[in-house]
Amino acid sequence: MQLLDIHTHHLPLHPEQAILNYSSEMLSVEFPTYCSVGIHPWHLTTDNFQEKWDWLVLATHYPNVLAIGEAGLDKAIDVPFDLQMDAFKRQIELSEVMELPLIIHCVRAANEIVELKKRIQPHMPWIIHGFRGKKEQALQYIRHGIFLSFGEKYQEEALRAVPVDRLFLETDESAIEINLLYEQAATTRSLSVESLTMQIQQNINEVFFNR
Repeated sequence: MQLLDIHTHHLPLHPEQAILNYSSEMLSVEFPTYCSVGIHPWHLTTDNFQEKWDWLVLATHYPNVLAIGEAGLDKAIDVPFDLQMDAFKRQIELSEVMELPLIIHCVRAANEIVELKKRIQPHMPWIIHGFRGKKEQALQYIRHGIFLSFGEKYQEEALRAVPVDRLFLETDESAIEINLLYEQAATTRSLSVESLTMQIQQNINEVFFNR
């Protein structure tokens, strides 16, 4: 069975089809077939940062971990932005050291993400997960070599604008089936489901398994 869903918070019926996102709030060390691990800005405080960091460093050594994340920046929350930035930068460094792609949570901080990408010039892929922005913002990310992952809600014009070699799909917090997302995205892009699936599979193989 193929890996189709690059980011979900729900334990999938078929674990080999999805990358389950773990955070330090999830204390199990027995990771599912595929997973990502990260420090989400929503759960970050000055007091818990070190504990979360120690957990994350340990977790990245498990062979079933395919990515760092979700990590990122969120200007819609009360967590101090300097603290968010510190945690995000350290996870960028860890992504490079462990040679794992980075799955990014971004709210109202696109310019900061792009500036970091330009300055750091990471070797590992960056993926904006759950992208809901407009076409113009999508193209800004694409110009800087960043992948975009679309969930249940998105701007159709943005989805059509993203080159297929920069595209992923995900269920995130939604209960929707990943296969239905592929059907909807294929319709939006005027492609067959088989063609879209094949092209996204190439992206998944190159980003998550080419190590």
